[in-house]
Amino acid sequence: FSSAIVGATVITGYLFGSQLLSAASWSVLPLAAAVLIAAGFALLLAWTVGALVRTSLRARRTQRERERAERERIEEQERGRIARDMHDVVGHSLAVIIAQADGARYAADADPQAGKDALATISTTARSALADVRLLLAQLRHSEGMAPQPMLNDLESLYSQVRAAGLAVRVDVEPMPPANVPAAVQLAIYRVLQEALTNAIRHGNGDVEVTMRWLPDRLHLWASNPVAEPVDPPAADAAPLTDPAGVSHGIVGMRERARLVGGAVEAGMVGELWVVRATFPFAAEPQPHGSAAR
Repeated sequence: FSSAIVGATVITGYLFGSQLLSAASWSVLPLAAAVLIAAGFALLLAWTVGALVRTSLRARRTQRERERAERERIEEQERGRIARDMHDVVGHSLAVIIAQADGARYAADADPQAGKDALATISTTARSALADVRLLLAQLRHSEGMAPQPMLNDLESLYSQVRAAGLAVRVDVEPMPPANVPAAVQLAIYRVLQEALTNAIRHGNGDVEVTMRWLPDRLHLWASNPVAEPVDPPAADAAPLTDPAGVSHGIVGMRERARLVGGAVEAGMVGELWVVRATFPFAAEPQPHGSAAR
């Protein structure tokens, strides 16, 4: 379109320019000027419209790219969340099953009932893990699925599973948690504590101490247990909460879960104990206190 305007302008200029060479053509000078001005205006208008169209197309393309990048970011976050859930569910359940299977193997001859109880725990844990895995697979197919997630009220069941695996768990909660702790924070607390207890089953060498201190706007959580093979004899002036070399995927997952809700996790040796320390801030209005699993 702009090329046609340029051509028209050139032709008009040529025709009127040739007429201007004769004295008789001075009478058409105003008309020639008007035509040239109109042609110039048309040319400017065409260029402006073209620039606006190009700008609009670039803006639409940029918006599409931005939306695609946002979708990819959300999908990546969802895949990471599901991967962490899969690690937590499968890792914890398999740790309980292995501990129960080992105990049943040695207890079956001396105490048949203990062997039966261990097999019952294995069956229950395996069924629960299967249901959780099916839920995660369903979420992979339908990311918008809103299936229930474990909350603070489910902690007692978690403690029972660990105790059934042969590990004593002592829990100290003070005071009772607020009733309106956000669901995302409750899920993060559950998963972090689940991973800490799973690591205690795998690598621990004694009872687990779980301490929860609820403040109006945050939770301070500690989980500690002796380890089977201390890294080094503890020094009197050893710095607390020092991470050993090669932080495991589970610890990285705990930190990521806490970070997503504004919290933080530290894990490492304190003397002869492996300690997980976590902080979970939350926005809670003053309400009647609920109950916590102890």
